[in-house]
Amino acid sequence: MAYLLDQTNNSWLPLAPHHTFGRLANSVDTLINKPYVSKLHAAIEWTGKHWCLKSLGLNGTWINGALLNQGDSRDLHIQDEIHFAELTDPGFTVADLTPPCDMLWPLGQPLDQVNPITLSRYHLLPDANHPELAIFFDEATQSWYSEALHQEQERPHKISHGDQLEFSGVLWQFMQVQIYGPTEAKSSQQLHDYQFIFHLSLDEETTQLELQHQQTLDFGVRTHHYLLLQLARHRFEDAKQGLDTESQGWVYADQLEAELGLDNMHVNIQIFRARKQLADSLPNLLGQQSLIERRGGKIRFGSTKFIVYKGAKLLLSLPY
Repeated sequence: MAYLLDQTNNSWLPLAPHHTFGRLANSVDTLINKPYVSKLHAAIEWTGKHWCLKSLGLNGTWINGALLNQGDSRDLHIQDEIHFAELTDPGFTVADLTPPCDMLWPLGQPLDQVNPITLSRYHLLPDANHPELAIFFDEATQSWYSEALHQEQERPHKISHGDQLEFSGVLWQFMQVQIYGPTEAKSSQQLHDYQFIFHLSLDEETTQLELQHQQTLDFGVRTHHYLLLQLARHRFEDAKQGLDTESQGWVYADQLEAELGLDNMHVNIQIFRARKQLADSLPNLLGQQSLIERRGGKIRFGSTKFIVYKGAKLLLSLPY
Protein backbone atom coordinates (compact mmCIF):
# COMPACT_ATOMS: atom_id res chain seq x y z
CA MET A 1 0.00 0.00 0.00
CA ALA A 2 1.33 3.45 -0.93
CA TYR A 3 1.91 6.11 1.70
CA LEU A 4 2.94 9.74 2.02
CA LEU A 5 5.00 11.66 4.53
CA ASP A 6 2.85 14.39 6.07
CA GLN A 7 5.29 17.29 6.55
CA THR A 8 2.95 19.07 8.97
CA ASN A 9 3.51 16.57 11.77
CA ASN A 10 6.23 14.35 10.26
CA SER A 11 3.91 11.31 10.23
CA TRP A 12 3.09 8.62 7.69
CA LEU A 13 -0.19 8.63 5.77
CA PRO A 14 -1.30 5.35 4.14
CA LEU A 15 -3.36 5.81 0.97
CA ALA A 16 -6.72 4.22 0.25
CA PRO A 17 -7.21 3.09 -3.40
CA HIS A 18 -9.24 6.29 -3.91
CA HIS A 19 -7.96 8.76 -1.33
CA THR A 20 -9.53 12.22 -1.05
CA PHE A 21 -8.21 15.43 0.53
CA GLY A 22 -10.18 18.52 1.55
CA ARG A 23 -11.86 20.43 4.39
CA LEU A 24 -15.24 18.64 4.34
CA ALA A 25 -15.05 16.75 7.63
CA ASN A 26 -16.31 13.14 7.63
CA SER A 27 -16.44 13.14 3.83
CA VAL A 28 -12.75 13.03 2.89
CA ASP A 29 -10.02 10.57 3.80
CA THR A 30 -7.61 13.29 4.90
CA LEU A 31 -8.97 16.50 6.42
CA ILE A 32 -7.11 19.77 5.66
CA ASN A 33 -8.95 22.37 7.65
CA LYS A 34 -7.87 25.58 5.95
CA PRO A 35 -10.22 28.17 4.40
CA TYR A 36 -8.48 28.30 1.02
CA VAL A 37 -8.65 24.51 0.61
CA SER A 38 -11.77 23.27 -1.17
CA LYS A 39 -14.27 20.95 0.50
CA LEU A 40 -13.12 18.26 -1.93
CA HIS A 41 -9.76 19.53 -3.07
CA ALA A 42 -7.85 16.60 -4.59
CA ALA A 43 -7.74 12.84 -4.92
CA ILE A 44 -4.99 10.26 -5.25
CA GLU A 45 -6.16 7.01 -6.79
CA TRP A 46 -4.82 3.68 -8.04
CA THR A 47 -5.59 3.27 -11.75
CA GLY A 48 -4.70 -0.41 -11.90
CA LYS A 49 -1.19 0.37 -13.13
CA HIS A 50 -0.02 3.42 -11.20
CA TRP A 51 -1.01 6.08 -8.67
CA CYS A 52 -2.43 9.32 -10.02
CA LEU A 53 -3.02 12.73 -8.40
CA LYS A 54 -6.03 14.72 -9.59
CA SER A 55 -6.75 18.32 -8.63
CA LEU A 56 -10.44 18.99 -7.87
CA GLY A 57 -10.38 22.33 -6.06
CA LEU A 58 -10.66 25.83 -7.52
CA ASN A 59 -7.38 26.96 -5.93
CA GLY A 60 -5.37 24.19 -7.56
CA THR A 61 -2.82 21.67 -6.36
CA TRP A 62 0.94 21.93 -6.57
CA ILE A 63 3.25 19.03 -7.47
CA ASN A 64 6.99 19.68 -7.43
CA GLY A 65 6.29 23.40 -7.73
CA ALA A 66 4.06 23.04 -10.81
CA LEU A 67 0.42 24.06 -10.55
CA LEU A 68 -2.38 21.62 -11.42
CA ASN A 69 -5.61 23.45 -12.14
CA GLN A 70 -9.05 22.00 -11.44
CA GLY A 71 -9.45 18.75 -13.43
CA ASP A 72 -5.73 18.32 -14.16
CA SER A 73 -4.01 15.07 -13.18
CA ARG A 74 -0.47 13.69 -12.98
CA ASP A 75 1.06 10.26 -12.35
CA LEU A 76 2.97 10.15 -9.08
CA HIS A 77 6.61 9.24 -8.51
CA ILE A 78 8.68 8.63 -5.40
CA GLN A 79 9.81 11.88 -3.70
CA ASP A 80 7.16 14.00 -5.43
CA GLU A 81 6.19 17.01 -3.30
CA ILE A 82 2.45 17.80 -3.09
CA HIS A 83 0.86 21.01 -1.77
CA PHE A 84 -2.80 21.95 -1.67
CA ALA A 85 -3.77 25.52 -2.68
CA GLU A 86 -0.79 27.21 -0.97
CA LEU A 87 2.71 26.27 -2.05
CA THR A 88 4.14 27.82 1.13
CA ASP A 89 2.16 25.50 3.44
CA PRO A 90 3.73 22.22 4.63
CA GLY A 91 2.80 19.52 2.14
CA PHE A 92 3.21 15.81 1.55
CA THR A 93 6.10 13.78 0.17
CA VAL A 94 5.43 10.59 -1.80
CA ALA A 95 7.30 7.84 0.07
CA ASP A 96 5.90 4.60 -1.36
CA LEU A 97 3.89 3.69 -4.47
CA THR A 98 3.22 -0.04 -4.11
CA PRO A 99 -0.22 -1.22 -5.33
CA PRO A 100 -3.15 -1.27 -2.87
CA CYS A 101 -3.33 -4.30 -0.60
CA ASP A 102 -4.90 -5.29 2.68
CA MET A 103 -2.39 -4.68 5.44
CA LEU A 104 -1.62 -4.01 9.10
CA TRP A 105 -0.34 -0.51 9.75
CA PRO A 106 1.81 0.13 12.88
CA LEU A 107 0.44 2.89 15.10
CA GLY A 108 2.75 5.25 16.95
CA GLN A 109 5.86 3.62 15.51
CA PRO A 110 8.49 5.03 13.13
CA LEU A 111 8.45 3.16 9.81
CA ASP A 112 12.24 2.84 9.84
CA GLN A 113 11.82 0.59 12.89
CA VAL A 114 8.47 -1.18 12.33
CA ASN A 115 7.32 -1.92 8.78
CA PRO A 116 3.69 -2.27 7.66
CA ILE A 117 2.64 -5.89 7.13
CA THR A 118 1.17 -6.81 3.74
CA LEU A 119 -1.46 -9.51 4.19
CA SER A 120 -1.90 -12.67 2.18
CA ARG A 121 -4.59 -15.28 2.92
CA TYR A 122 -3.21 -16.52 6.27
CA HIS A 123 -0.66 -15.01 8.62
CA LEU A 124 0.92 -16.05 11.89
CA LEU A 125 1.96 -12.95 13.79
CA PRO A 126 4.52 -11.76 14.62
CA ASP A 127 5.93 -14.84 12.81
CA ALA A 128 5.44 -18.59 12.38
CA ASN A 129 8.05 -19.44 15.03
CA HIS A 130 6.58 -17.26 17.78
CA PRO A 131 2.91 -16.76 16.89
CA GLU A 132 0.65 -14.73 19.15
CA LEU A 133 -2.32 -14.63 16.80
CA ALA A 134 -3.49 -15.67 13.36
CA ILE A 135 -5.18 -13.36 10.88
CA PHE A 136 -6.81 -14.90 7.83
CA PHE A 137 -9.17 -14.26 4.93
CA ASP A 138 -12.17 -16.56 4.64
CA GLU A 139 -13.15 -17.17 1.01
CA ALA A 140 -16.69 -18.25 1.84
CA THR A 141 -17.64 -15.05 3.70
CA GLN A 142 -15.14 -12.74 1.90
CA SER A 143 -14.14 -11.43 5.33
CA TRP A 144 -11.04 -11.18 7.50
CA TYR A 145 -10.79 -12.82 10.93
CA SER A 146 -8.32 -12.87 13.80
CA GLU A 147 -7.74 -15.66 16.30
CA ALA A 148 -5.52 -15.30 19.35
CA LEU A 149 -3.19 -18.09 20.41
CA HIS A 150 -4.71 -18.18 23.89
CA GLN A 151 -8.22 -17.72 22.55
CA GLU A 152 -10.97 -18.75 24.96
CA GLN A 153 -13.78 -18.12 22.49
CA GLU A 154 -14.27 -20.90 19.98
CA ARG A 155 -15.06 -18.75 16.97
CA PRO A 156 -12.49 -16.43 15.36
CA HIS A 157 -13.24 -12.73 15.63
CA LYS A 158 -14.29 -10.91 12.45
CA ILE A 159 -12.28 -7.74 11.83
CA SER A 160 -13.17 -4.72 9.71
CA HIS A 161 -11.32 -1.78 8.21
CA GLY A 162 -9.93 0.45 10.97
CA ASP A 163 -9.98 -2.19 13.71
CA GLN A 164 -6.91 -2.39 15.92
CA LEU A 165 -4.87 -5.46 16.90
CA GLU A 166 -1.96 -5.78 19.30
CA PHE A 167 0.98 -8.18 19.24
CA SER A 168 4.67 -7.96 20.08
CA GLY A 169 3.84 -4.92 22.20
CA VAL A 170 2.86 -2.92 19.11
CA LEU A 171 -0.61 -1.63 18.22
CA TRP A 172 -1.65 -2.18 14.58
CA GLN A 173 -4.54 -0.88 12.51
CA PHE A 174 -6.18 -3.17 9.98
CA MET A 175 -6.42 -1.51 6.56
CA GLN A 176 -8.79 -3.24 4.11
CA VAL A 177 -8.96 -2.31 0.44
CA GLN A 178 -10.74 -5.47 -0.79
CA ILE A 179 -7.95 -6.95 -2.88
CA TYR A 180 -9.86 -10.22 -3.31
CA GLY A 181 -12.53 -9.90 -5.97
CA PRO A 182 -15.73 -11.85 -6.64
CA THR A 183 -14.12 -14.04 -9.28
CA GLU A 184 -11.71 -15.47 -6.74
CA ALA A 185 -14.54 -15.97 -4.28
CA LYS A 186 -16.33 -18.38 -6.64
CA SER A 187 -13.84 -21.17 -6.16
CA SER A 188 -15.23 -24.59 -7.01
CA GLN A 189 -12.74 -26.36 -4.75
CA GLN A 190 -13.98 -27.47 -1.35
CA LEU A 191 -12.05 -28.99 1.53
CA HIS A 192 -14.23 -32.12 1.43
CA ASP A 193 -13.18 -32.72 -2.20
CA TYR A 194 -9.67 -33.63 -1.05
CA GLN A 195 -8.49 -36.93 0.37
CA PHE A 196 -5.83 -36.68 3.09
CA ILE A 197 -3.13 -39.35 2.79
CA PHE A 198 -0.88 -39.74 5.83
CA HIS A 199 2.42 -41.66 5.71
CA LEU A 200 3.46 -42.46 9.28
CA SER A 201 6.89 -43.88 10.05
CA LEU A 202 7.04 -47.18 11.94
CA ASP A 203 8.32 -45.44 15.08
CA GLU A 204 5.70 -42.66 14.64
CA GLU A 205 8.44 -40.06 14.72
CA THR A 206 7.65 -38.53 11.32
CA THR A 207 4.43 -37.93 9.42
CA GLN A 208 4.19 -37.01 5.76
CA LEU A 209 0.94 -35.67 4.31
CA GLU A 210 -0.42 -35.62 0.77
CA LEU A 211 -3.69 -34.12 -0.46
CA GLN A 212 -5.29 -35.72 -3.47
CA HIS A 213 -8.00 -34.35 -5.78
CA GLN A 214 -7.41 -34.43 -9.55
CA GLN A 215 -3.75 -34.07 -8.66
CA THR A 216 -1.57 -34.92 -5.65
CA LEU A 217 -0.12 -32.15 -3.48
CA ASP A 218 2.83 -33.09 -1.28
CA PHE A 219 2.71 -31.25 2.05
CA GLY A 220 5.98 -32.83 3.15
CA VAL A 221 6.93 -33.94 6.65
CA ARG A 222 5.73 -31.58 9.38
CA THR A 223 5.19 -31.91 13.13
CA HIS A 224 1.64 -30.62 12.86
CA HIS A 225 0.69 -33.48 10.52
CA TYR A 226 0.84 -35.85 13.48
CA LEU A 227 -1.78 -33.75 15.28
CA LEU A 228 -4.08 -34.08 12.27
CA LEU A 229 -3.41 -37.81 12.13
CA GLN A 230 -4.21 -38.25 15.82
CA LEU A 231 -7.52 -36.47 15.33
CA ALA A 232 -8.17 -38.61 12.25
CA ARG A 233 -7.74 -41.71 14.43
CA HIS A 234 -10.47 -40.49 16.77
CA ARG A 235 -12.77 -39.84 13.84
CA PHE A 236 -12.11 -43.29 12.41
CA GLU A 237 -12.89 -45.02 15.73
CA ASP A 238 -16.17 -43.13 16.07
CA ALA A 239 -17.13 -44.02 12.51
CA LYS A 240 -16.42 -47.70 13.23
CA GLN A 241 -18.81 -47.53 16.19
CA GLY A 242 -21.55 -46.18 13.92
CA LEU A 243 -21.63 -42.56 15.07
CA ASP A 244 -23.12 -40.14 12.53
CA THR A 245 -20.88 -37.69 10.68
CA GLU A 246 -21.75 -34.74 12.91
CA SER A 247 -20.82 -36.68 16.05
CA GLN A 248 -17.59 -38.26 14.84
CA GLY A 249 -14.12 -37.30 15.97
CA TRP A 250 -14.76 -34.90 18.84
CA VAL A 251 -12.12 -35.15 21.57
CA TYR A 252 -11.55 -32.88 24.57
CA ALA A 253 -8.60 -30.55 24.10
CA ASP A 254 -6.89 -31.64 27.31
CA GLN A 255 -7.14 -35.30 26.21
CA LEU A 256 -5.50 -34.43 22.88
CA GLU A 257 -2.77 -32.52 24.72
CA ALA A 258 -2.05 -35.59 26.86
CA GLU A 259 -1.95 -37.88 23.82
CA LEU A 260 0.50 -35.60 22.02
CA GLY A 261 2.54 -34.71 25.10
CA LEU A 262 2.01 -31.00 24.45
CA ASP A 263 0.58 -28.12 26.44
CA ASN A 264 -2.33 -26.01 25.22
CA MET A 265 -0.13 -23.30 23.73
CA HIS A 266 1.90 -25.71 21.58
CA VAL A 267 -1.23 -27.54 20.42
CA ASN A 268 -2.66 -24.21 19.26
CA ILE A 269 0.61 -23.33 17.53
CA GLN A 270 0.44 -26.59 15.58
CA ILE A 271 -3.20 -25.91 14.66
CA PHE A 272 -2.24 -22.46 13.39
CA ARG A 273 0.63 -23.90 11.35
CA ALA A 274 -1.55 -26.62 9.82
CA ARG A 275 -4.12 -24.05 8.72
CA LYS A 276 -1.45 -21.73 7.34
CA GLN A 277 0.15 -24.48 5.25
CA LEU A 278 -3.24 -25.35 3.79
CA ALA A 279 -4.01 -21.69 3.05
CA ASP A 280 -0.60 -21.12 1.45
CA SER A 281 -0.92 -24.21 -0.75
CA LEU A 282 -4.61 -23.82 -1.70
CA PRO A 283 -5.43 -20.10 -1.25
CA ASN A 284 -8.82 -20.24 -2.99
CA LEU A 285 -10.03 -23.38 -1.22
CA LEU A 286 -13.45 -23.02 0.39
CA GLY A 287 -13.92 -24.39 3.89
CA GLN A 288 -10.28 -24.04 4.95
CA GLN A 289 -11.17 -23.26 8.55
CA SER A 290 -13.05 -26.53 8.94
CA LEU A 291 -9.73 -28.39 8.66
CA ILE A 292 -9.78 -28.37 12.46
CA GLU A 293 -13.06 -27.66 14.22
CA ARG A 294 -13.82 -26.67 17.82
CA ARG A 295 -16.97 -27.10 19.89
CA GLY A 296 -17.66 -27.01 23.62
CA GLY A 297 -14.05 -27.50 24.68
CA LYS A 298 -13.63 -30.26 22.10
CA ILE A 299 -11.70 -30.44 18.86
CA ARG A 300 -11.81 -32.62 15.75
CA PHE A 301 -10.38 -33.18 12.30
CA GLY A 302 -12.83 -31.74 9.78
CA SER A 303 -12.22 -34.13 6.88
CA THR A 304 -14.15 -37.36 6.33
CA LYS A 305 -11.82 -38.63 3.58
CA PHE A 306 -8.43 -39.88 4.71
CA ILE A 307 -6.02 -42.82 4.54
CA VAL A 308 -3.23 -43.59 7.01
CA TYR A 309 -0.24 -45.77 6.11
CA LYS A 310 2.22 -46.91 8.77
CA GLY A 311 5.33 -47.83 6.89
CA ALA A 312 4.02 -49.68 3.83
CA LYS A 313 0.97 -51.03 5.64
CA LEU A 314 -2.52 -49.56 5.41
CA LEU A 315 -3.43 -48.65 8.98
CA LEU A 316 -6.89 -47.15 8.57
CA SER A 317 -9.08 -45.31 6.08
CA LEU A 318 -12.31 -43.36 5.96
CA PRO A 319 -14.67 -44.10 4.31
CA TYR A 320 -13.86 -47.72 4.98
